[in-house]
Amino acid sequence: MNKNLIFFFIILLYINSCSVFEQTKNLLKENNSAKENTNLIFLNFKSAIENIVLEMSHNESIFFSKKISLYINMLNNESHIFLENKKLTNLIRIQIFKKINKFNIIHTNQINKTKKELGLSEDDNFINVNTAILLARNNQATYYLDSKIIINNKLLLLKVKLILVKTGEIIFQKTKNLYYIQNIY
Repeated sequence: MNKNLIFFFIILLYINSCSVFEQTKNLLKENNSAKENTNLIFLNFKSAIENIVLEMSHNESIFFSKKISLYINMLNNESHIFLENKKLTNLIRIQIFKKINKFNIIHTNQINKTKKELGLSEDDNFINVNTAILLARNNQATYYLDSKIIINNKLLLLKVKLILVKTGEIIFQKTKNLYYIQNIY
């Protein structure tokens, strides 16, 4: 008789738990009704950098030649969002190489060697513009590309500046939104 009582008790628990599960599922459906507007945000870094590089390639104030060298610093992320800065910096390099292909891009190893000569830490990739221009000058770079991700009025933006190393003059500057919003109902 004890076996029957235990079996009955297990069946009762199973039925009760299924009922609780169904009630919870219905409650969730009611709270997440189709009346609420839900937005998903997708980062669109590749498209933003492609557009910036394309505009840069058509800019008449920039002289393009294989003899011209370009120093691309590590992307500076000033937002509170975690992003893989090395991958995004490499994406910038790839887009410049694909779209323009008329720059001699200074390799990271050469920059690290110059950092060591100047007494800077090789691991410090997030350097200020003045130090980056010093590194570019020591590597005979003509241009320095500074890029950063910023938040302005709750917008996530990619800001790119091309600086003439000799004078420090900003010869190209562009800011693009990094995302698009998709509404889900």
